[in-house]
This record gives sequence, structure tokens and C-alpha cells, in this order.
Amino acid sequence: MIVTQKITTLAFQVHDGIGRKVEDLSSEQNQLAVKIRPSLLEYLSYLLNFMSILVGPCSNYKDYIAFIEGRHVQMKLLEVNWKPNGNDKLPEPSPMGAVLHKLCIALVSLLLFLTFTKSFPVAYIVDSQFIDKASFLTRLGYLYVVMQASKPKYYFAWTLADVINNAAGYGFSGVDERGCFHWDLLSNLNIWNIEIRNNFRHFFTSSKTLKTSYDVATWLVTQLSVCYTVAPFVLLAIEPTVKLYRSLYFHMHILCFFVLLVLPKKPEGHSKRQPPVQGTQNSDISNKKQK
Repeated sequence: MIVTQKITTLAFQVHDGIGRKVEDLSSEQNQLAVKIRPSLLEYLSYLLNFMSILVGPCSNYKDYIAFIEGRHVQMKLLEVNWKPNGNDKLPEPSPMGAVLHKLCIALVSLLLFLTFTKSFPVAYIVDSQFIDKASFLTRLGYLYVVMQASKPKYYFAWTLADVINNAAGYGFSGVDERGCFHWDLLSNLNIWNIEIRNNFRHFFTSSKTLKTSYDVATWLVTQLSVCYTVAPFVLLAIEPTVKLYRSLYFHMHILCFFVLLVLPKKPEGHSKRQPPVQGTQNSDISNKKQK
């Protein structure tokens, strides 16, 4: 998956740098555009470097090459117009703080995973006795608990991958207004945003009650939808996955299909040129002949 992401990313960036005009690119596209075709060694190094080949994160080609050539940090400092205080030499920020912070997150995630999965085993969710005796809401609630207990496993792996890149000196993103150095150029995830962030909230801020209701409703629907969707990645087998979905009456599949049928279709834009009116076309031709 990571290699596929890198191939796709590099393909678009090479296309932007070689196959398109500068005026057709956005500022971000122009900044990331690869204007020289990579050599075979550079291409394979970008795809298969040991720091990100297993679980990422996916990075931009220009950032990776700058890191390999030893100018990654300097390039980011120059991008933000860093001005040293009385010293012409650019600083060399240490990733130690970011590494320790993310390492703590990884260790806590591992501890939570080992603790919760013992109390809430995944196999119980497809146990025939549990399915027969428990109600639909109970099964749905236990699915949520089991999926929440399984999440720290992925948080551990993805955060540890961030640690590896930062420890190698890769991932420096620049300096904030207070002069603090940041190492979040590469990141697999933001746990806080995954768990609680809501979209389109600004449409529901007319009253505090409406905003709170929207936050609770969207958070609940999002959590249950994600738990339902990622269940196969936890069960890792077809038969128990089908058994689980059958016990939940395939409700999310049916709901998604229903939404596709009910929601109005996006109106097609009037992009097609209307054919000229025959009378107008003939009058234009006659006018040209008279001239």
C-alpha cells in the first residue's frame, strides 16, 4: 500500500514538473513538482527506503531527496525565511523532543491494546451463543468496544513509524511564530482528529443546543460507521466477517445503498456548447460574403 501511494504521488509530481506549464499549477503543486526525471537508483531509494517501506508514512519525493542529500532541514528553514539572531549559520534542530513525545504515545497505545484486548476478546463478537442471546443494540455496542480496543494496535505501529523517521533526522517541518521547531512534516495519523473531530460544524452554530446535538450525533454515527467498516481488518477472515455482518443484518450496507438512492443527483453543468441556430448561421455567412 505504501509503495502504491509513493508511485502515485511521484507520478503526479513528475507530470506537474515535466508535462504541465507553471501557470497551470497551484502554488503547492509548483513547490512539489519534480522537474528532472529521477534516476533508477533515486526512484528505488524513494520507494523502498527502510524507514517507511512497511507502514509509511508516505512522503513527497523532493523532501526525501533533500533529506538524502543532507539539506532537508536547511531547505525548510529557508522556506520560512528563518533569520538567526546575530549568527549567519543556520541552526541544526534536534528531533529528540519529537521522538520522545511520539515514543510515549506509541508505548501508551501498546499498553492499552494489550490491556483492553484481554478484557474484550474479538472472537466473542462472532460467538454463536452471544449472537443468539444478545440483542441487536448489545451486539452493536460490543462491536464498538472491540474495535476501540483494537485501534491502539494500529496507533502503535503508525506512531512508531513516525518515530523512526524523526530519529533518522527526517520530518522537520519548520519553525512556528514562537521560534519552536516542529517535526511533523511526516505523519501517519492524528489520533485526536480521528477520534473526535467533526466536519461541517460551522453550519450548525446558530445555537449552542444545536451545535452540541450535531457534535454528539455526528461523532456517534462516525464511530459506529468506522467500527462496522473496519471489522474485517480485525477479524482477518471471510467467514467470521460474513457471520458478523449477518448478525447485524447488513444494516450499514443497506443504509449506504438507501442514501445513494435517496440523495438528489448533482445537476450537470451546462458545459456543452449549444449548436448555432440555422438562421443565425446563414445570416453570418451572408454578411461575410457581402464584406
